[in-house]
Amino acid sequence: MAQITVRALDPVTWEPQQGNGQNNFLEDLQAVTQIIATRLKLFQGEWFLNMEDGLPMFQQILGSSGSVRNLQVIINLISARILGTPFVTSITNITAEFQDRKFTYKAVVATEFGTVIVQNAPGSSASLSSNSTDNSGIF
Repeated sequence: MAQITVRALDPVTWEPQQGNGQNNFLEDLQAVTQIIATRLKLFQGEWFLNMEDGLPMFQQILGSSGSVRNLQVIINLISARILGTPFVTSITNITAEFQDRKFTYKAVVATEFGTVIVQNAPGSSASLSSNSTDNSGIF
């Protein structure tokens, strides 16, 4: 029996999936993967019911220099959003860097259901992939 179930979101439009019965829902590792993605896509000040919730993209991340101090602040902000996700237990193997004004981030996230890899690459969209015994796909 699943411990967490969420409605699946379309991977392109992020609209809730409907009209496909139980196939519209994600459970456990896939659900946590989607929740991490939505938590990272919510910018601070974007949700009218809680203006403090979200990643402070415009407040603290964009426009900062690539100094070691600023890089560590950004890593901490992203990591805090991930760690605030239900069923996430830890983050390991964080790598991040500024190179030619581009920021890359990759982290291995341990959940109660398996491992999720969170990464972005300059010039392409960010991705999450989940690894488990049930061969979950890439999100």
